[in-house]
Amino acid sequence: MPMPSNIFPFPAATGEHNAAALVDQAATLKATITDLTERLRRVNLTLAERADYKPGSKTGHLAGRHFVAKVQRKDYVKWDQDLLHDVREVMGDVEFFRIFKWTFEPKSAKTLAGAMEFGAHAELIGAARTVTEGSPYITFERLEDC
Repeated sequence: MPMPSNIFPFPAATGEHNAAALVDQAATLKATITDLTERLRRVNLTLAERADYKPGSKTGHLAGRHFVAKVQRKDYVKWDQDLLHDVREVMGDVEFFRIFKWTFEPKSAKTLAGAMEFGAHAELIGAARTVTEGSPYITFERLEDC
């Protein structure tokens, strides 16, 4: 569906004056998008704080007047390769590679969780891991009675 020309009225593509107007318009749009993106980030973080989560879940819900928000918390994990090398030496190759790949990343969240909960080297593995909270991912669903 073509956009109506009055939404983003672009000047003609010829002439130095018109090109300058396009540059100005692009810079203004970019600044507006940047500001709105930051505002959305702050709103999403607030929604993530206020959402209701089931115990142990990273997915929560929050209802508004016209929408239900589904909030998914995200964590980023960074592995210190030097410390993982030390963990490998302590654990031995057989035990280490039950949990980790050759790239020194966990094979799966399940094997890592088992090693962290029941493994003898959980403290060493934990020391090699840095977890930071990422921006939440939020989707919205319109309520039917609106």
